Parts: sequence; structure tokens; C-alpha cells
Amino acid sequence: MMKEQRFQKNTGVGQILDESFTRCPEREAIIFGEWRITYRELESLIYRTARYLRGLGVKKGDCVAIISRNCPEFIIADLAIMKLGAISVKFNWRLSPDEMVYLLDLNDVVCAFYKAEKPEWGEELISHYGDKLPFISLDDVEGRSCLYTLLADQPDLPIEVEVAPDDVAIHMHTSGTTGRPKCVVYSVRGYLAEMESMLSCLEFPDGQIYQFVSQLFHSASIGAYLVLATGGKLVLMSQFTVEEYVESLVREKVNAIGVIPMVLRGILDEAEAKQYPLENLHVINYSTCPISPDLLDRAMQMLDCRFYQSYGMTEMSSVVTALLAEDHFTDNGSHLRSVGRPIPGAAVKTVRDDGSLCDPGEIGEILVRGNGKMIEYYKNPEGTQQVFDHGWYRTKDMGYLDDKGYLYICGRKDSLIISGGENIYPEEVINILLKMPEITEAAVYGVPDEKWGERVKASVVLAPGAKVTAEEIDTFCRQYSASYRLPKEIEFLSELPKNTTGKVLIDQLKYREQQ
Repeated sequence: MMKEQRFQKNTGVGQILDESFTRCPEREAIIFGEWRITYRELESLIYRTARYLRGLGVKKGDCVAIISRNCPEFIIADLAIMKLGAISVKFNWRLSPDEMVYLLDLNDVVCAFYKAEKPEWGEELISHYGDKLPFISLDDVEGRSCLYTLLADQPDLPIEVEVAPDDVAIHMHTSGTTGRPKCVVYSVRGYLAEMESMLSCLEFPDGQIYQFVSQLFHSASIGAYLVLATGGKLVLMSQFTVEEYVESLVREKVNAIGVIPMVLRGILDEAEAKQYPLENLHVINYSTCPISPDLLDRAMQMLDCRFYQSYGMTEMSSVVTALLAEDHFTDNGSHLRSVGRPIPGAAVKTVRDDGSLCDPGEIGEILVRGNGKMIEYYKNPEGTQQVFDHGWYRTKDMGYLDDKGYLYICGRKDSLIISGGENIYPEEVINILLKMPEITEAAVYGVPDEKWGERVKASVVLAPGAKVTAEEIDTFCRQYSASYRLPKEIEFLSELPKNTTGKVLIDQLKYREQQ
């Protein structure tokens, strides 16, 4: 059941922190290293940045880019852009100058906030555009945020620009595992409705202290804004290093975190090795990558926390389904391997190749719809048409719904392995491999085989100091699966090749096989 709507003004996504500015101005809003920002200061910096942008000629409907690692300036710039009714364009700071030029041009950007990851990349990008595109540097000046110098003469008087629900608010980008990133367009209505849906079922209580390490250019950034929209304290980190992360959890008395399995494993290992007290931690949101059953069980035993699993994608503004805290224990924990049920306003179905509905337990392609559904892929009508089916978004994920509506993910439609006529979904095999404590990461894919058409191959990364043979892995896995699913070949790697958002590049692994 949806709660009373929080965002009712006609000022677009720029309104999302207004209630917190009014209700708790003296509270700390963002912690970033030694920089501690109250809601009053955050509001002032946002309005002053908006006025600076207006002075540059930025107006309603213009596209303004933000290219930076996590930092408070990212959030300040983001909200300032949307206070003007302009469109916030976010893409990966790890991209090369050539890739950034492509996205800046694709999005018709009129100016960009930029903190170069490599000085030479920054010089190359700025040189490419000359005077045609203003770049606003986010580099610190003498150890202090550039904003204090940049905005010295700007007043912090409020700016309110009226926008329509169907106006564009944000351009986000897919990770581009198979080519150039696609630009995903969010409307004001869609993004605010997604926030409302998540607030109605996930834990974002007033004043929560939330440690955030996911990159703000990613759709997961909605979590950071949900914390601030509810008067919480956002402990923002630019990158993950396990010791610094866990020390911050203790120092800031963090209540909640959002993690991927790699981060969760690091937290547990560090806390166990050094006996860190984590009694203030109460909520763990985990998502993005398959989590090993053993890792989840270990976390639930070690930490006195409520756990939330979620499933979503950039095209849906973030979350589509959630396994709520109570779902981890209902029916004797039988839903633990699922990604939950649709959040309010969302719907999920699985279909066969002919488009007919699957029966409960039958694997099919997952189609979703919901409040946060994108408007389109920008300047890509053909790509947009390909992914929509009568209002449903075709995820290309394969899975099944049980008789209680819980969704289980089996793998990607285009990663299906057909060996000897049998369908094998890589994620099913990965989940088995990750049961083995010696294995920290695994990728599973099909490679050509004269006899079977394809055979299953696994590339695995072992935990530091672990020693295990391919034969021992095979013996272990046979306890949990029929032999036809199991890897016929196992290779050991020091790391898996990944793109800039952390997704494993299966094509690179396959290419190595062919060389």
C-alpha cells in the first residue's frame, strides 16, 4: 500500500530535498572525509550553483553534464541543474576522452561539471572543444572545494522553475557491455514516482545514517537521494577500500548500507579479523550481482540486521522487485534465492518465445513495467521499439515466478548455453560455484564443442591464499547439480575482466578462448 505522496510540487525532481531543508536545516546531510555539510549549507550551495549556471545562460530544458567520482559537488550540481528545470546528464567518469566526446555530443550538452580522473584526459577533452563547451572544474583549490571560490559572489536566494510531469529530468546511461552506452531518458513523473514506490516499501526512516559507495552516475544513485529526502545523513565515499569502509562504519555509527556481494564479503572478513563493533548497523541492501547462498547465510548470522534484496535496471530508474526483510524468513526461508516481488506500482511477468505467459516455475523471458519506466533511448527510436512490448520492458533476463509471485533469476537470454540439446543458464552454475568458500568470483559461459555444440566453461577467482584444483571443484559441484550443467573446463584467473560499472565482460573471456 502506497504511503501519502511526498513530492507534490510542480518544481520537478529539484524539489526532492525541500522538505529536509525546511524540517531539519541544522542536521548533518553529507559526510565526505573531513567535509561535513548541514542541510542549511547544502541548500545554500545548491541555490548558489543554480544561480551560477543561470549566469552562464543555462535554462529550462538544457542538458548539463556531470563527470566526476562521488563527491558532494556531484549532488550539489545535480540538484542545481534540476532546480533550473534543466536536464542532468550523468555518465561514467572512467570513460576515455573519445567516449566522453561521443556522449557529450549525443546529449547536446551545453556545459559540463568535470573532475578529470587523469589530468591528461581532462586536457585532451577541454582542448577538443575549445571555447565551444564550458567545463566547470570540480577539482579542489588548496584543499578546499572549488565551489567556495566559484560561488563566492552568488546569492543563495531560492530558485523555483515550474516543470510539467512529462518533462525530461535526467539522462542516465547503460553500461555498454556490447558497444556504445545507450542514453536512457527519465521523465519528472517517472523518477519521482519511482522514489515514492521505493519509500513505500524499503527502509529509509527519518534521520538514518547511510553509508553510500555506489557511483552517483549509476541508477543506484536514487538510494542516496532517498536518504537525503528523508532527513538522513549520507556518509559518501568515492571508492571502496575495505579498511577505510569498515572504519567509517564504526566511526560514523552507520545504520544502513547498500552493497554488492564483493563489498559485503570484505566487510565480514575485516570485521571478523579485527573484531570491529558493528552494533549500530541495522539495514543491509544488497543487489546488482548474484550473491552466494553461503555469503548471505554468513552475513545473516554475523550481523543483527534486516536484509533487503532488489532487482532492477537503468531503464526502470532502479528497482522493480524487492525481497523485503520479512521475506527472508517466511516459508522457512524458501524465498531466499529469489529477488522478491514487485514493489508498489511495478509488475512482472515471464513469457515464452511466442509471447504466451509462462506457468509458475517455468523459465521464460522477464518483462517488467512500473512507475520508473524510461521514456526512451535518446535519439534511438529503433532501439526503443525493440525493448518495449505493449508497454512492457523486455529485460532479456530469464527467470521464473513461483506460485506466490516471487521472481527467480536464471540468467541472460543471450547467455543461454545449449549443450547436447539441454538449456543451461550460467547463473544457475555460478550460484553452485559460489557455494564453495574458496571461490570469490565466477563467470560461466559456453564455448564451441564438436560433440555437444557448446560446452560449459567457468573462469574462477580464488580467495587470497586459497588452493583448490579443478577436480575438487567438480567433485564439490556434483553435490548440487546434474552433471550436464557442470563446467567441462575450469580456468583460474587472478581477476575477471569487467567494464567500468563492474559487469563481467564475457565476450573477452570467450575471445581469449578462441585465440
